[in-house]
Order: sequence, then structure tokens, then C-alpha cells
Amino acid sequence: MSSSLYKQMGLSGAGSPLTGRHVALLILGAGFLALTVFVVHPNEFEIQSFFAGGGSSSSCDRRPGTDTAAAAATSPHGATTTTTTTEKELAAARAPAPAPDDDDDDVRVLIGIQTLPSKRARRHLLRDVYSLQAQEHPSVARGVDVRFVFCNVTSPDDAVLVALEAIRYGDIMVLDCAENMDNGKTYTFFSTVARAFSGSDRRRRPRRRYEYDYVMKADDDTYLRLPALVASLRGAAREDAYYGLQMPCDTENFYPFPPFMSGMGYALSWDLVQWVASSDLARREQDGPEDMWTGRWLNLAGKAKNRYDNAPRMYNYKGASPDSCFRHGFVPDTIAVHMLKDDARWAETLAYFNATASLPRSGGLYHLPVPAASP
Repeated sequence: MSSSLYKQMGLSGAGSPLTGRHVALLILGAGFLALTVFVVHPNEFEIQSFFAGGGSSSSCDRRPGTDTAAAAATSPHGATTTTTTTEKELAAARAPAPAPDDDDDDVRVLIGIQTLPSKRARRHLLRDVYSLQAQEHPSVARGVDVRFVFCNVTSPDDAVLVALEAIRYGDIMVLDCAENMDNGKTYTFFSTVARAFSGSDRRRRPRRRYEYDYVMKADDDTYLRLPALVASLRGAAREDAYYGLQMPCDTENFYPFPPFMSGMGYALSWDLVQWVASSDLARREQDGPEDMWTGRWLNLAGKAKNRYDNAPRMYNYKGASPDSCFRHGFVPDTIAVHMLKDDARWAETLAYFNATASLPRSGGLYHLPVPAASP
């Protein structure tokens, strides 16, 4: 700006209200205003993304979903339109639910192992056994949930230790009943499950009406081979189904209420679990051998038209006892072995089925004898 112009504007001379410093500040302010209007505002979203992305403007450094440049899309008139990060996030929020898992229609089983609060060592053994099966067979991990089932815990010591297990493992189910074997525990288990799992996570499994297809009651002295169980249930009906080892299995072992499935481990389809929960018959008649009484309910009500007798794949441990239709030696395609009352029987059974086959044999850290191979 020329000196004459300064004079005409009254910005110079001894009487001027503004000094040269004031003029410099005015010019600087005008520069910032021009920068804001012509540079910052048109690129507002890019600048926000720049700082959100940690200051990196390289496309290689940007995180997914924080690109400053949006995907260019061709408009009906041939031009390209730019979608900002904020707009993409809004579009993602309105997107439909994710596609269901590939196993959405596969069989789902809840296994309730009836046990006692004090039998912690047995629970830890079973956790080891079933978690290894799930690790080696991913379909088992997706399709089977195992829970340990008690009635009310009355011992203060047991209450503390069971609470620790529940927090650590999340596999404890405590029913509202007095602890028992044959006085309603199984009825309470089925009726509690029917209420607790009455629906599925429809967003995660949109094609499923219920969380489980079958609910199995099992004993804590039963070894279940979960992959074989799941494979067998895949071919079974998912309604009006009763699955297990049917008793009596010969004329020499007659029971007063045939037929029924052995208490070692039997499964009901979900509709029958719901029926048990709502049945006056089942509610009234709870006192008696639990496996026989479950069969009695179904027989008297004309239920369980689809029955699956899994002999000889489900059986009792033989030991020194003579063979029978429900007790014999191990077979390769076993689903369940019952009457494993002590660690020696468990060890023999697990060795036969190569349960420790995945143990690393190199490195010199496990100086253990190699289990005898199964025949």
C-alpha cells in the first residue's frame, strides 16, 4: 500500500490512530479469514479425518473405515460422487444384520451333567475331557454346551467354591430345589431349561426359533464322545424325539415301566422339554427313579413317537462283569460309556479312545509313558 494511500486513509502521521503494527495485525487477520473460507471449510471432513487418523495422510497408513477420500460412485449422469467417512458410518449403521453362520441349521445340544457341589475333582476332569474334544473338533464347540447341574447349595464352604467355578468357567447351573437324585431334580432341570432358553439370539442365528434342538440329562460317571453324539443326532428328528439307550433291552431285565432310556444320558427334543415344563402329569409324578419316570411321562402321554435306541454304542463299563445287552467291552464307534466310578476306570477308558493323542512328544518336557494303542 503506497504512502499516499496511507495518508488519504489517515493511517500515518503523528495524529494517526493506527500504527504500522496495527496494520500488520489487520493484514494477518484477513489472511486467516481467507484461509478459513477458501481452504479449511471446503476440506472440513478431510482435516477431521487427518487428525482422527493420527495425522497420517498416506492411504497406506489409514485404518479401515477412516479414509478421508470416499469411494467414488458413478451417478446416473456419469459424474462421480464422494461419500465422506461420516456418511459411510451412517450407511453401515443402517445395514441389515450379518449373514447367519454356516452352522446356523446344524444341531445344537445342551448337556446337563447332574452332580453334587462337593465333587469338584470330577467336574475338573470332565472339563478337561470335553474342552479337548471341542478343541479338536470345532463343530462340537459350536454345537454343544455342557453345564454342571446342582440343586440349592447349602454348605457355606461349597457356596464359595461353586461361586468361584461359576465365575471362572460359566458352566454351573444351580436349580431351585433340595439336592436329590430321584425326587424331582430331573424334572426341575428340564422345566428350568425350558424357561431359561425359550428363544434364540435371532440376530446371531436368524433361522432358529430356539437355542437348542435337544437337551440331554447325563450322569457325572458317563463319558460322552461328543463328535459321535452330534453326528448321531444330526440324523434324528428334531421334534417328538427321545434318544438314548433303551431299557429294558432283554427279557431278563424287566422293569415295571418299559420302555425308557437309561439315566446314563438321554436327550429330549426341545418340544418335549417344553412339554415336560408345562405338564401336570410330570409335575405331579416326580418321585421315583428319574430315568424310568421320564419314560413313564412320555409313555402315558403318548409322546416321543421318534425313539432312538443307541445300543450297542451306549453301554456300561464292563470290568469283571459278564457281558449283557447294556454292558460290554469298548467299541470303536462308542457314543457313551457309563459307570466310570473312579479315576482308574476313567484312565482306562480315555486311554482306549486315545484322548491324550495330541500330547507333544518332543522337547523332553513330558516324561510320560505312551498309552497303549486301542485295538
